[in-house]
Amino acid sequence: MGTQLIQLLEQEARVEKDQALKEAETKAEEVIAAARQEAQETEAAARGRVEAELAQAKARAASTASLRASALVLAAKDQAIRQVFEQAEAELRQAAANPQRRGAVLRSLLREAAQGLSGAGRLTVETSSADVAAVRDACRELGLDADVREAAEVADGVRVASADGRVVVENTLGSRLARAQREMVSRVAETLWRR
Repeated sequence: MGTQLIQLLEQEARVEKDQALKEAETKAEEVIAAARQEAQETEAAARGRVEAELAQAKARAASTASLRASALVLAAKDQAIRQVFEQAEAELRQAAANPQRRGAVLRSLLREAAQGLSGAGRLTVETSSADVAAVRDACRELGLDADVREAAEVADGVRVASADGRVVVENTLGSRLARAQREMVSRVAETLWRR
């Protein structure tokens, strides 16, 4: 009976061992499956973060490229507008350099400058040394009571002051072009880039 008992105990021990081994294997498989699931979820989350960061980086790069392209287009447009006004200024100066036209240009500039100063007494008119004689002639032609003086800083036009000096009007090709440029920049841009 002792051997049977030992055999029975051994058999029970084997059964318990097999059962414990199966339970351990099942538990190990569950742990491995959970670990795999967790690894897959972690990998998916990391992949999602990387993809989101990549999408953000692409969006930032596209935005930066778009801003740079816009800046280049604006710079090119600004340069084109500047060239239009530089060409206009060159042509105005060329026309004003023509002795036959210069007198008419100076007379026109003087008439406009003195227009608001009628009845203000004797005017003071300043102009470049090369234009003093032409401006004196223009004053006589326009019937202006004026003292014509040389002023080195006044080029291609006139500066007219009232007798008391409180009102001064500068009317030169440069000042006219500057005023026209401020007023016409949007028109020039519209003409160049109509949509």
